[in-house]
Amino acid sequence: TSGLTYGVWGSSSSTSGKGVIGWASATSGATYGVWGQSASPEGKAVGGKASAASGNTVGVWGQANSTTGVGVLGTVTATTGSNTGVWGSNASTSGKGVSGIASAASGTTYGVKGESASTSGRGVSGAATATSGTTYGVWGESASTDGKGVFGLVTATSGETYGVKGQSDSTSGQGVLGYATATSGQTYGVKGQSDSTSGNVVLGIATATSG
Repeated sequence: TSGLTYGVWGSSSSTSGKGVIGWASATSGATYGVWGQSASPEGKAVGGKASAASGNTVGVWGQANSTTGVGVLGTVTATTGSNTGVWGSNASTSGKGVSGIASAASGTTYGVKGESASTSGRGVSGAATATSGTTYGVWGESASTDGKGVFGLVTATSGETYGVKGQSDSTSGQGVLGYATATSGQTYGVKGQSDSTSGNVVLGIATATSG
């Protein structure tokens, strides 16, 4: 009930080895390659750490080969509290807390997609808290001819909802910046949609008094 304990510990010294590998070979059913559970109020169900100081390392990596699969899925079942489905943190001066890349060159793809069904929810919320520098509350980029730089969807039909909300406290920051680099096709730098009779398609608030 205390101490630095391990349910399972795996170690590999090979340059192409795996510390722990889990394989669910069944072709149907709600199976798990690796399942982690923690009962501690400060515990982590699954924790991954890439301790190398350089190179293309990954703390946690997920891959799905299914046409409707999910590479990494985070779900919080609690109906109250300030909880997070997926949390990304980066201490680097040029790092990214969460990065989503849709590498397909065509089709309706999403680098990052956020959806909220709450009457006061946010499809995607980004905050750049730095007080200086070229910061972005939310950054979206798509190279596809049918792609979207940033796409936010709120399914609630009433309430103060936001398809996409971005906030930046920097005097030279951007609340929301969308950039569609494709030179042809029906592309959108930023697209917002709201089904509410009192909703906002796109709402941007720059609170800085200069810059």
